[in-house]
Amino acid sequence: MKFEKIYLYALIFMVSFWIPLPILSSPSIAIFGLIVIYGAWKQNLRFKFNGILFCFFAFYLIYVLYCIPSQHMDKAMDYLEYKLSFLIFPILFSFRPTFDIERKHVLRSFVGACLILSFFYVGQACFHYIQTKDLGYFQSSAFATNHHPSYVAAFLSLSIYILIQSLPKEKNQKRRFIYLVIILFFTLLHFPLTSLAGILLLFSLYSFLFIKWAWEKLNKWQFGAMIILGILTIQLVFLFQPSLKRNITFTAELANNYLQSPSDFIKSHPKVMSGNQARLVIWTITGQIIAKHPMGVGLGNLEDEMRKQLADLNQQGLIEKNYNPHNQFLQITAEIGIPGLLLIAAILWFTIRLAWKRKDFLLLFLVWSLILNSLFESMLQRQSGIVFYTMLICLFVHILPFSKTSES
Repeated sequence: MKFEKIYLYALIFMVSFWIPLPILSSPSIAIFGLIVIYGAWKQNLRFKFNGILFCFFAFYLIYVLYCIPSQHMDKAMDYLEYKLSFLIFPILFSFRPTFDIERKHVLRSFVGACLILSFFYVGQACFHYIQTKDLGYFQSSAFATNHHPSYVAAFLSLSIYILIQSLPKEKNQKRRFIYLVIILFFTLLHFPLTSLAGILLLFSLYSFLFIKWAWEKLNKWQFGAMIILGILTIQLVFLFQPSLKRNITFTAELANNYLQSPSDFIKSHPKVMSGNQARLVIWTITGQIIAKHPMGVGLGNLEDEMRKQLADLNQQGLIEKNYNPHNQFLQITAEIGIPGLLLIAAILWFTIRLAWKRKDFLLLFLVWSLILNSLFESMLQRQSGIVFYTMLICLFVHILPFSKTSES
């Protein structure tokens, strides 16, 4: 078998198979690493420096340096292990193939892996419902059992965008119909996942596509009518999914009360809080920690600092839940300080600029997904998020750059 096919199959295996089976993440990376070493030795792969990949590499080195002030070295070492993707993928993808790879093969395999994962979730939820008659298995973490629901929503949203991009280029009518069915299926799965960030990401995607299409195809009266129809559609979604409307309304009320007086908000709320209430509290205390330690508290020390702040506010319930900041930008700044925040901002900025220059809207959407999700979750704290975003950003930036035929 030619090296080109071996490399492609190993790449597909690494990108896709860990989605339904997270346990395959490390073995697939190791296999791909061995193939990269062999390819470099045979000169089928050649090293080429890339600034964005180097920024990921430097990002990991900052985490290494911030182990020095750690009061919990064992915990710091665990975090370094989780974040090895910041080091491994930039190294592996710095060796570029001397041959062309069509991006569509990798994208289709990723969508297929997400489809397998989705069937597994629906199947196991149906099985448990038949056994227990408990609809709770169709909601949140009871539904998404091997990844956090926010990560699953990010996987599905990217798959939806991949399929939508493929639709205009697909000439086979049966395949177009299958794409539409899968898009609808992935869209509906966002509701049992109950990830607010996931819903917002999906809404932003469909809103952008809808407005873009209407602006290009319709006159001003038709465009206005379509906007009204869109608003009515949102109301129908709220009608059939009232929990989503309650979640958004409750969040807006919480934000309003919080902005009026953060200290009064924290003192007036009960020890047992909803997820949105808890987020506002931990965002506040993380901001206070950053103000006190602008250069960061060190890797592994943030949990202690958060517990101290929560104890001062008599929030024993939140102490017991051991929450992280639920905001990746706050998490980075609190742990490794302003240098870490500037570096992740540089990664995002340079990736956006490169994607815009190439007109690579899939990469733009991937970065937007990371930014939006990071406002509500610490997306780069778990393996699902670290591997997903780091691997695909590095891959699209350096190995599979966008071209007119790359996604056809």
